[in-house]
Amino acid sequence: MTASIVDLSLQHLERCLRVDNAPEVVTALQQAMPGWPMTVQAAHGASPATYIYRDAEGLWQGSFNELNEFTLPSAASAACSLVGELISQRLKADHTILGLHCGSVEINGQLAVFPQSSRAGKSTLTVAFAAAGYRVFGDDVLGLTAQGEGMAMGVAPRLRLPLPETFSTEFVTYSERYAGPEDERYRFVVPPATGLARYQETCPIGTIVLLERGPHILEAEVVALAPGEALLQLLCQSFAASDTPNEVLLERLLPLVAQVSCVLLRYNEPLAGARHLAQVLQGVQSEQPPLLQPASALQCAPADIVTPAASVLSNIWMPAAQVSVYPVGDELFLIQTQTGAIHRLNTSGALAWQLLQHEPLSAEAISEVLAMHFSMPKATLKADIQQLLAALMHAELIVKATLP
Repeated sequence: MTASIVDLSLQHLERCLRVDNAPEVVTALQQAMPGWPMTVQAAHGASPATYIYRDAEGLWQGSFNELNEFTLPSAASAACSLVGELISQRLKADHTILGLHCGSVEINGQLAVFPQSSRAGKSTLTVAFAAAGYRVFGDDVLGLTAQGEGMAMGVAPRLRLPLPETFSTEFVTYSERYAGPEDERYRFVVPPATGLARYQETCPIGTIVLLERGPHILEAEVVALAPGEALLQLLCQSFAASDTPNEVLLERLLPLVAQVSCVLLRYNEPLAGARHLAQVLQGVQSEQPPLLQPASALQCAPADIVTPAASVLSNIWMPAAQVSVYPVGDELFLIQTQTGAIHRLNTSGALAWQLLQHEPLSAEAISEVLAMHFSMPKATLKADIQQLLAALMHAELIVKATLP
């Protein structure tokens, strides 16, 4: 394509990007998105909303929907920015697809997904799985179909540079051998052959993996977690439209959480962590990872510390009318439907909530019942119960009961 101004079209987005005098950006995008079919043609008609151009001052990206343009230091950086924008457009074009902020790889015909926040290590772990011979579905965004399967976007994983010196030589060699667009800050790593799932390819999700990475971890290990941990991470890392009610998100995610396992991967070096996790998920190890028991303390998540008022101790309490309840394993997720806020009760907190469902109770009465249930001194539980009721009251999940 010799034209200096071109329009790019992607499957399901049609003409979605205009590139003016920046052929290196087109090349970088084609390399960074090898699995998403792209058409490049001479510009025609009105410009798409998103555009990028080069002038004497450098590369600039803009949108007719935004007030300000911004500059980009390199074609690789432009590819990073545009990939995020194009995936966002794709998700907005089809509300049946829920976007999850996570890494994802295929192991034994099922996906292991890492729904972690930025800089948690999901991209390096995704590349490590590719280096170990597993197929990548994405390192940043995975589509969740209405059927609960993961859907690839056809985008190669991206590493931050420079790589830490603690990474294995094998990992570094792989990332250099299959390097795509890169600059001083980023490097796309493009797995060979069928190592990267193509756009819209789907696969069932088998495991949700939370990550803990640090130099203090001498050997990789996998610990089983309660399903509430998985749901909380998925809720936090979803790309649902801002006007999507939390009830809708829970209805989409609850069936998934009910069918998959949730584990914590503790590791230091990515390639060693990837191989260990794969061994566990493939059942190679003779012993199953131990179950991490839920914390005994009562909590309401997000758990703002609320100082119990005198009324918390003296009043009789009952659940508020506008609360939706979603059981997840031994835990409960509560939605205050007026505010849309989501709160999480662990095993002990869920028992206290269930007691309130039967009849209005005081902190003293709840403490007495739970003390008998757990065979613990009532004085030990009472402070936790008071704290829990204060948090529930603050979140408008319980109200003072009006007794005859």
